[in-house]
Amino acid sequence: MPHIDPDAVALAALGEPLDAQERAHLAGCADCAREVASLAAVAAVARDGSGDAPVSPPAGVWDRVRDELGLADDVLPDGSAGAGPRAVAAGPGPGAPAAVPAGPATPARPVAPLRRGRWLAAAAAGLVVGGVAGGLAVGAALRPPAETVVAEGRLDALPGWSASGDAAVEEDAAGRRTLVVRVADADADGFREVWLLDAGATRLVSLGVLDGDEGRFALPPGLDLAEFPVVDVSAEAFDGDPAHSGDSIVRGELATPA
Repeated sequence: MPHIDPDAVALAALGEPLDAQERAHLAGCADCAREVASLAAVAAVARDGSGDAPVSPPAGVWDRVRDELGLADDVLPDGSAGAGPRAVAAGPGPGAPAAVPAGPATPARPVAPLRRGRWLAAAAAGLVVGGVAGGLAVGAALRPPAETVVAEGRLDALPGWSASGDAAVEEDAAGRRTLVVRVADADADGFREVWLLDAGATRLVSLGVLDGDEGRFALPPGLDLAEFPVVDVSAEAFDGDPAHSGDSIVRGELATPA
């Protein structure tokens, strides 16, 4: 299942609102929630300056701050001016020409004092941007490769039920397969169990309990979907019997996407 866009992750970390679909994904995806929490911690440190080891912003940040405030090129972040060319005083040596009186001194360019608050704000902004960008890069590197849908199908309600749903098999780069099942309007008194059946519904494999409207179930290595192509969701009672109850809520056959 695709994750939310990295831009949405960054916005959530900074406290910006997301649309309904992004909020729903974030509520159900532990990976994206951890990434948002990690980036939010970086943003919080940047805002209050309480981090134990603040990270210096890139050199270009100070250059942009200095240009925006109209400061001299030699003004440093602490408000002082850098050292100019060193003056060398030398007495007249033998045969040196007489000293020429100096003309009027050129007024030094006034140096505007740097307001500490504006520098800290700019530095914090650089830290937030750098931290978010770095967090996204790390998150992208750690996130598993995107899965490919290798089979999918619609799940139709069986008699006595008004539910609906769909199922898809996702495969990652390592060949691991996951069955994703979504079912709506399928409330049961006990619990709901997900199965794979053969075409004649005489043999079946239990994959686990469906908790909520959507579930992800790892498929055992070696399981042949051509042999068990039917997805079934059943209503089960708490009777201690591991067999299928015979009360199927929805059922549908998987097929290769066109």
